[in-house]
This record gives sequence, C-alpha cells and structure tokens, in this order.
Amino acid sequence: MPVDASSLIPRALDQLRKHPEVVSDELPRLPERLAEVPDPRDPRGVRHALVAVLALTACAVLAGATSVLAVSE
Repeated sequence: MPVDASSLIPRALDQLRKHPEVVSDELPRLPERLAEVPDPRDPRGVRHALVAVLALTACAVLAGATSVLAVSE
C-alpha cells in the first residue's frame, strides 16, 4: 500500500539523510521516547503496556496503515 501523500515519513527521512554526521547513539531510541508518554487509561482495564501499543501502532503506520481500522488489523 503506498504511503499517503500527507504522510510526514518521506520528509522526515529526507531530513535524516541531510545529517549523516549524526551518530545513531546520539538519537533517542523509540521505546525510550514512547515510555515518556503519559498513560491516560484507567489501570483497571489495562491489558498491555502503553509503550507496546504505541510501538506496534508506529510499526503499522510505517507499514502503510492509514486509518485506525488498518492499524488494528
């Protein structure tokens, strides 16, 4: 499935290519950044860690998901 024209992914990749001097160890790792997101959910109904849900959502979007239904599939 092609990436939506409004997607920011190609522009973000272009910006990263412009700075090859940045070492990957200097960049924050995705799980570390996702762990900083506050979890607004009621703890009584939580089955999965928010970090896992957000990481899987990011993977689905990178794979071409363009809607909440596509991410859930």
